[in-house]
Amino acid sequence: MNLVLDEKLALLNDHWLIMKQANDIRTENLLLTQTCANTYWSQHNELSTFLNNIEKQLSQIRPRSTSREHIEREKDKYNQLANDLSMNEIKFQEILEQHSLQLLALISNNPEESEDIQRSVNELEQEWHRVQNNFKTCQNELDQAMIESAEFNSKLERVSTWFDDTSFPITIENNNEFERIRTFKEHLDCKYLDIVNLKQDYIDIEQHKQQQIDGTIKQVEHNKEENEKTNLVEQQLINIDSKWTQLNEKIQEQ
Repeated sequence: MNLVLDEKLALLNDHWLIMKQANDIRTENLLLTQTCANTYWSQHNELSTFLNNIEKQLSQIRPRSTSREHIEREKDKYNQLANDLSMNEIKFQEILEQHSLQLLALISNNPEESEDIQRSVNELEQEWHRVQNNFKTCQNELDQAMIESAEFNSKLERVSTWFDDTSFPITIENNNEFERIRTFKEHLDCKYLDIVNLKQDYIDIEQHKQQQIDGTIKQVEHNKEENEKTNLVEQQLINIDSKWTQLNEKIQEQ
């Protein structure tokens, strides 16, 4: 009788140990799942917030300008943001290749939660690629703006220098002097076309820049500095206009 009871007690004890081990494993898995979930969502939310912030800062870069110095300063801002993005790429890869896969493996028996995690991974990946594309677009705009700025300022300098170095021929009643005046008038007419083209280039740049500013939050100090640069260019164009008018009036007097 005692032997039978002992056997039953031993069997019950074995069952209890099995149940305890199974429960311990479930508890361990739950704790591991909770830890992995906390790690995943913490890293996910931190990276998502970072991407939102860096995208806002990127949108505040103003590539278009007639000022080379301004574009170079914007390029420095871009390079800093690009460096920040590069430094967070490791975290992004860890989320894709480590934290999300580990969590998905732990909750593989829960299709609903697995779907939520997979969807959040896809959204984060799309967000990352969208920001990367925005960086490429901004870089192209900065490069193009630098080309346009160099071309504009080169044209402006050439026209301005021509007027600074040019004086109206002294009127003398002979054929040579008349020929000089006629040639001078041809050159002056050509410079008028240069002035028209310069103004159009300037308007195109300013209008595009204004569209960018209107589309985002305006920065007071930034705008003040840009306005000062704009005023200098406008004044230079006004001076060229004035010199052309003076020379043209002298031509008309002859």
